[in-house]
Amino acid sequence: MNIEKYYRQSATAFLNASLISCIPVILFMALFISIKLNRLFLLLIIPFCLYSIIAFASYLIQRRRCESLTNTLEEAKGNSILQSRTVLLSFLPAPSLRMLIFDSDGTVLGEIRDDKFTLFSWYLPPFLDMLTPKTYGFYNGENMLQYQFTMRKQSVEIRNRKKQLISKMEERKADKSTKTFYMYGKKELALKRSLAFTDYSLEDERGMVLVNVKKGWMPKDWQKRFLDPNHPVVSIHHSASNKDIIHIYAILAKIFAYKDH
Repeated sequence: MNIEKYYRQSATAFLNASLISCIPVILFMALFISIKLNRLFLLLIIPFCLYSIIAFASYLIQRRRCESLTNTLEEAKGNSILQSRTVLLSFLPAPSLRMLIFDSDGTVLGEIRDDKFTLFSWYLPPFLDMLTPKTYGFYNGENMLQYQFTMRKQSVEIRNRKKQLISKMEERKADKSTKTFYMYGKKELALKRSLAFTDYSLEDERGMVLVNVKKGWMPKDWQKRFLDPNHPVVSIHHSASNKDIIHIYAILAKIFAYKDH
């Protein structure tokens, strides 16, 4: 998949989300008409109506972006996701998470997604959906499962493609709301957030910045392919090992869960 196909798929997902949110509106209206409920009952449909309108507007935006890139990109084979040090994150509508990882050429290197959700999940507010552990699949560019991340309240379990536990990462909140610690093995990473919660950095126990995540900033030559300037851009330090990078993506999944709920 490349960024053009992403915009097309994203447009379809937003259109489906818009239509799905119309279902309770139709049901509530039919119920209101059939048994003549109090008019205040109609207030229940307002959130669904608003979301349907927003999703449909997003569909039109993504479709326009897709059309502007049609036949302008060549299909290219992406690099290994663990070898790429500067990537861009984008999100498809999903009950919890569908995070796509792109290289600078607009080619998908991989995806982290929740594979187990139902239609009912779309209607659950995030604070309720978060009450149960979530398992996300970490896929490469060929859509082959590489790892699984199981998110719990204060820990993340990492399994390989055979679903064998290979690491457990503990989460500890700092006194400051903008700082969180993640520990695995002998490693300790400090996650620091900007006050606006748009930019993030991960530092190791020596104070070295292993990862920077910036939103609203993008290399100039990327902008002709990525038409939304608010995509997060992730820069990973060259000293980070493959093991570090796997844990970094697990942390990113936890940060950006429910980004397009």
